[in-house]
Amino acid sequence: MATNKFHSRWKIYFQILLVIFGLSLATFGYIKVDMFLMNQNITDKQMLLEQQTKELDSYKLLSGYNKLQAVKILESKQTSMPWSDHITKVIAMLEDIKNVNTNSTGVVTLSDFNVSLDKITLKGQVSNLLFLYYSNPEKGIHSLMDKFSSLDFVKNIRIQTYDRVGDNNYYEFVLEANVINDAGTTTGQSNNW
Repeated sequence: MATNKFHSRWKIYFQILLVIFGLSLATFGYIKVDMFLMNQNITDKQMLLEQQTKELDSYKLLSGYNKLQAVKILESKQTSMPWSDHITKVIAMLEDIKNVNTNSTGVVTLSDFNVSLDKITLKGQVSNLLFLYYSNPEKGIHSLMDKFSSLDFVKNIRIQTYDRVGDNNYYEFVLEANVINDAGTTTGQSNNW
């Protein structure tokens, strides 16, 4: 009986080893099949990528493609320029200047107002240079320079020239300001009012 027990133990060990070997073979086979399918998938994807790259290269050779890319770059760099809002603010400021409450000797006369996409030019006459430069907010006095400074789309405001007109007590002046061009558009167009 002792040999029978010894024999049956070896039989159990052999069966366990056989099951482990079978599981190892099945796992190895599964891994091999999975690797084959994965490599096949990678190859298919590489072929598709090469095909799409060739198509893209053929599109890049077209002149329309380059123009489209240039337009997309320009559009991404541009923002909307609310000129209608800007013009409304300028007109309101000019109306305010026209209705300036001056004493009998104080006169502000505007003659030319030019607006382009890069510059605003205002020509006019004043009876006193204080109208151009002097401000006193407590008394409600705002100079022409301050009124232009209140516009949020202009910078570098300056009086280009002012000259005394003959024997009169009038000064002709030219005020200029650079327009903050937030739309990236080309310059050269102008409106005269």
